[in-house]
Amino acid sequence: MDYQVPPSINQLIFREYDEGGGPEIGRIEVFNPTSEAVLIPIGWVIGGDLLQVRTFDESELVAPMSSVVANVSCVERGRWGQGQTEVDGGRAPLSIQVAGRVFVSEKRIWNIDVATRQQKVWRQVTNLENRTGRRPTNSLKQIMEEDSLTSNISQSLDFEVGSSLQLLRGQNALLIAFEGEPLFLEGFSNYRALRKIIRASLNSLSFDLDHLEYLPTSKEKVQDFFEMATLNKLAIAGKGGMSMRLLGGGESVDTNALSDSDGGLVHITALNRKHRILQEV
Repeated sequence: MDYQVPPSINQLIFREYDEGGGPEIGRIEVFNPTSEAVLIPIGWVIGGDLLQVRTFDESELVAPMSSVVANVSCVERGRWGQGQTEVDGGRAPLSIQVAGRVFVSEKRIWNIDVATRQQKVWRQVTNLENRTGRRPTNSLKQIMEEDSLTSNISQSLDFEVGSSLQLLRGQNALLIAFEGEPLFLEGFSNYRALRKIIRASLNSLSFDLDHLEYLPTSKEKVQDFFEMATLNKLAIAGKGGMSMRLLGGGESVDTNALSDSDGGLVHITALNRKHRILQEV
């Protein structure tokens, strides 16, 4: 199926969600006024006219001329009021994406703990902020924009994307390893989507890394990671609009996916929850 992905989201309308008791930190409404579906990947950061900058807790597929109520987390703790920022804020680091996700042993899946998710997200934003100094509204968007200009790791990864990273023709998925261990897998049904989001995704990853020393990854470790991700054994976790939400993996790998209404995969991510850089999240 055809769909747009960030940074092509300026045409969307993001509004505070209000059921009568006032806007909610954890939910916003997303309206797509265009004739094409839009996929917003998990962890994407958005601002616009919202009362504070948010990040998506889950990937969302918004049908043409339709609205969804999306689960989000605040990444701008110091503001709850009128203001305006750019709509597209890039992608939150993995440490923020996984904050507040807990392993449910009975179901053998990872899921969001609504009671702790927001506090744990703020804690991770604070950890990032403490590296280079406090911002007026504790905005993750501002932290990432400013620190990416001075961080050697961010600049090195951005240079690699622009100069030497070569995607194969038709390639629609990417597996990233760090310190010789598989870390993050992401795939799309539309190969163009990967090309559009790869720069922002690698930039977000740079904020979790503390060095860029290269270590090779063995074929066996890659195979083990794919087996633990259980990509062919995903369970339906919810339905809505034109998509179904799927979960899989196990204690070592957190797998999330979206399918279309016919069951065809549209977007999938798998995270190595045993990797060193995620051990304390």
